[in-house]
Amino acid sequence: LKHKILTILNREGRSLLALNALVEARDAEANIARQVLKLRQTEADDLIWQFAKYKALAVGINPIAFLDVMGATVADLALIRSLSRLYGLPMTGYEAGKLWQTIFSSAGGVLLGELGSSFLLGFGKSAAAAAPQIGFSTFAGVAVTQASLAAYGTYAVGRAAQVYLEKGCTWGPLGQDTVIQEILATIERNTIIDRLQQEFKI
Repeated sequence: LKHKILTILNREGRSLLALNALVEARDAEANIARQVLKLRQTEADDLIWQFAKYKALAVGINPIAFLDVMGATVADLALIRSLSRLYGLPMTGYEAGKLWQTIFSSAGGVLLGELGSSFLLGFGKSAAAAAPQIGFSTFAGVAVTQASLAAYGTYAVGRAAQVYLEKGCTWGPLGQDTVIQEILATIERNTIIDRLQQEFKI
């Protein structure tokens, strides 16, 4: 047996060493990829939250209906493109728009409902701003609600885009509807609202 092993080593030694080196290199590459992905996940989470926070602020203080919803959509598209650059998969504006539409259409009406509610609240806020007799407290209450909806929507869009990019611009074998529904199920709206209130000291 010993002689047989030595014979194999003499005959196949270089091939075995090369194969071993390839396996080690593959494992090292996979480990590096995991570390890079973990680092990017942290950066992506921070980026998503920054967009959600400042979008909430911008939408909340804007008194003009239409502009807040339009601005919110532009912010979502900018977030998607920023995430794509972070993951080294830059997108055109058209590609970002298509991904945004996919996320909204697969969200089962949840995000569309948020967008519609925000739109209606925008009119209420505009009316409150135009009529001083209604009072600042009414304007502020509507603004906080609309800002919370805006933050939730952007956070959901960002998380979905993040998963899509991490998978190499694919939704994987489960498909977009299942993946996006699973993402939405993990996002607690009240948690986002509480975090906003803490950061803005509301």
